[in-house]
Amino acid sequence: MEWIIAAQPILLILFSATISLLHTFVKKVFVVDLVAVVLSLLSLAISIYALVYVVGSGMLVYKFGGFPPPLGITYVVDEISAVLGLLTTFSLTLSVTYGSWILEPDSRYLFYSAAFLLVAGSTSLFYTADIFNLYVSAELTSISSYVLASFYRSRGASIRAASFYSLTASLVLSLLLLSTFILYGSYGTLNMADLALKSRDPSSWVPYTGSVFGDIVLASKVSLAIIAWVMMFKSAIMPNHFWLPGVYSEAPTPAVALFTTSADIIGVYGLARLLVTVFGVNTVFSEFREILMNVLLVTAATSATVSAVLVTLQRSVRKVVAYSTIAQFSLALVGISIGNPEGVAGAVLHLVANGLGDALVLYSAGLAAVTCGRSLTCLSYLRRYRVAYIALITGFLNLFGIIPLLPGFWSKAILTLAVIRAGMPAGAALVLAVSGLCAVGYFRAVASSLKSTSEVVRREGYRGNTLVPTVVLLVLLATTMALGVLLLVSGSARSFVVEGIGSSIANYERYIRLVLGV
Repeated sequence: MEWIIAAQPILLILFSATISLLHTFVKKVFVVDLVAVVLSLLSLAISIYALVYVVGSGMLVYKFGGFPPPLGITYVVDEISAVLGLLTTFSLTLSVTYGSWILEPDSRYLFYSAAFLLVAGSTSLFYTADIFNLYVSAELTSISSYVLASFYRSRGASIRAASFYSLTASLVLSLLLLSTFILYGSYGTLNMADLALKSRDPSSWVPYTGSVFGDIVLASKVSLAIIAWVMMFKSAIMPNHFWLPGVYSEAPTPAVALFTTSADIIGVYGLARLLVTVFGVNTVFSEFREILMNVLLVTAATSATVSAVLVTLQRSVRKVVAYSTIAQFSLALVGISIGNPEGVAGAVLHLVANGLGDALVLYSAGLAAVTCGRSLTCLSYLRRYRVAYIALITGFLNLFGIIPLLPGFWSKAILTLAVIRAGMPAGAALVLAVSGLCAVGYFRAVASSLKSTSEVVRREGYRGNTLVPTVVLLVLLATTMALGVLLLVSGSARSFVVEGIGSSIANYERYIRLVLGV
């Protein structure tokens, strides 16, 4: 049954097409909604199976068409890709379910189709062991992101934000394609395991690709510099953040919640995979790699600090989430840039914790937006909906990372441990300072929810039935609390994060051995 894991991205593409065709032939919106939710649950079940398989049997290597790597496309599902794949499909299920409530009936199928394509690209990028296939997957996530960002086509601001994002992303991703050409011209391969082997031992000979063709040192330096810039753009690390606030402000609520757990985390993941596994320690250009890691560390620290300050100045929930997300992604990049197992583990757990926290805030605020509007003042309406109000506060507390019962605490604790073990105590101060500054914006939002609702105008056309968002928020609350409690009481869970995720991605020897068989 291992093939079903590798087939997941293809199945998601087929699911996207199925929904569009179903809408064409079946005019009942309820049927399309139901099929979309069922298909998202199926994709979630595959991701759960993938994680169970990896935990029980180790890294999965799937060779498409039976072609031995590096001749064909290979998928590698290890601890980090399985965890992020599960996060993405879990978010897809919630996004589709919430979308069936908040989006207009005549346009839901477009949202569903684009959302499935987005997750198909994200999971493919997490699983792939080929850099060209990584580029193709990144393009798929970007194209579907453009559709979701411009979903409200009648709004000028939505079209402007989506157009700006699509134009800049297209240019940036063309640089990623250029870097694949440079690597192929020097190494003669784009398979990640093959690159990992030859970047450490240029004299190595691999079947079908032979040895290196040229100066891999210069080619690697140029390519890694380009890739780092591209991946910073994909995860909106300053100064490449300029597109994210506009997109987060104008896209539908379930789309933004999906962005923060799929398309927007691929940059941090890509840097982890390429700079820790593929071009990690002991390469022939290790000095340049160390300089690049230090540059990324300084950039990430600056980005985290500046974006945290901007969180304190925002007056809408969407903008608070936007700049908070930049700050949290920047902290995750700090962990990646350190390069030790704790740093990588903390970064991955931080992506998960941030995604859960953002979803809690966005889906709660979405209920307030339907009721009243997007301003912070409208959050006061959530006091009428107990589950949504609890979810809002829990989401902000999780993002703050101060309560051990929530995963946000553990991700920041592991990041703090990582910077201390790396001999950088200033990094611990950075984590605390960024958390404290972001908390100012979070607490302002919570304080706004305590204001009187007498001056808040209720929107016309409000949907009174809140069963669907309530169920979504209850599932999110249960998942967030369960993960936090699991990390609190289970040493095995914490060990899996640090050793299973952190140490495994740094174990390039295992990666090379299992993929190439050498």
